[in-house]
Amino acid sequence: MSVLIIEPKLLKIMTKKIENKWKKGLDNILIYNLYVLIIGSLFLGISFTLSVNGNSDLYILFQKLWYPVFIPSLSLFFTAILVEAIFNKITDRDNR
Repeated sequence: MSVLIIEPKLLKIMTKKIENKWKKGLDNILIYNLYVLIIGSLFLGISFTLSVNGNSDLYILFQKLWYPVFIPSLSLFFTAILVEAIFNKITDRDNR
């Protein structure tokens, strides 16, 4: 019976690769989420401008999309910022 012994340095590299894949996937989701927020803010600006000028159809559409699209997107964005800040604080503490 043989036992496989993994060096701590190799284990750290393997763990880092897995962490990088997970972090890369999460970053891609957050980038798409940021695009949704940017497009939503442009849509709000255009719809508000048109609403002031008497055409409120786009503004009504924006209001209908507010809860199912933009509130979850904003929540995900701010939660990701908070988690990233906590994660960076923990990793900075471990690196010292």
